[in-house]
Amino acid sequence: MSIMEQHSKRRRKHSQHEDQNPVPIDRISDLPESVICHILSFLRTKDSVRTSILARRWRYLWAYVLTLDLYCEEETVINRVLLLRKVQTLHTLRLNVDGCTEYGLETWIAFAITHGLQKLDLYLMDQEILPECLFTCKTLVDLRLHSCGPIPMDGPICLPRLKKLQLIRVEYEADESLPYLISCCPVLEELLVQLFTDMASCNVSSPTVKRLTVDFYFFDGDRAGCDMLEINTPALEYLKIAYSFSDHIKCGVATSLIEADISFHDEDDNLSARSLVEFVHVLCAVKCLTLDLSYFTEMIDSVLSGWTKSFRNLTKLKLTADCRFLLKFLENANNLEILHFSAV
Repeated sequence: MSIMEQHSKRRRKHSQHEDQNPVPIDRISDLPESVICHILSFLRTKDSVRTSILARRWRYLWAYVLTLDLYCEEETVINRVLLLRKVQTLHTLRLNVDGCTEYGLETWIAFAITHGLQKLDLYLMDQEILPECLFTCKTLVDLRLHSCGPIPMDGPICLPRLKKLQLIRVEYEADESLPYLISCCPVLEELLVQLFTDMASCNVSSPTVKRLTVDFYFFDGDRAGCDMLEINTPALEYLKIAYSFSDHIKCGVATSLIEADISFHDEDDNLSARSLVEFVHVLCAVKCLTLDLSYFTEMIDSVLSGWTKSFRNLTKLKLTADCRFLLKFLENANNLEILHFSAV
């Protein structure tokens, strides 16, 4: 065998050895810093900071992330994180705090607002008082409030860019607080309300809302409820009412409604047959309907006798009810294609 052939053979063996044991490549570190910061934005800030030990290049990258996700941190830690940030913009703030001073909360929210805050997710376990500056933020697009409040019934509120609002187990100064807040959101498109305390009246009125969820919170056998649930949202395309516990339901024109998911919880038979029929009639334009009528076995005849509307657009139905309700839908939904039925 010639020297050239021996050399070529050794090179082939070396190449095969490299293929079997490839050298690991750090592809993430080769990415642009803007891409890495975007990836870090999906982590909690505590975990994002931990990446600073990976290499010199990573040392301060967390400080350029446009999202802060602070979970159960002490006030001193939150203050230090805010001071060490190296960018002027704060796009998103997620704050989960188990007890803090009123001054501390106001300082953090004010800091975020002055840095162009667009999305705020606030979970305050001890029902902290919300700072006034929150309700006049001109850059906020997405707001989620969880276990905090109270929501004021008057005073300066102006959220001109807010499109998505979630109110989960919040407190209200009065029944008027919710409609007042909604009226101060002129471009609101998506609203979720999870009722935590009883209300005499829950009024949701907006000309711009397209997606609405009203959830009657249930915990340890207790359920929030209201005497009157009133909905006036003519642009509505999606409606979900979860475990409704209302004596009366009133809903305005809903000709834009495409999908509805409705479940009633009325063990005491407080909701009248007339109110139920009127509400079902409002849903007649939907294409997809999920409906739970399992608590209305005692008033079936009254409901069916008052039922006059057809569901001509309905193509998909998921129904939990007495068989007689199913027969009524089959008579009045000529274009039905998909049916899921659970008898009670």
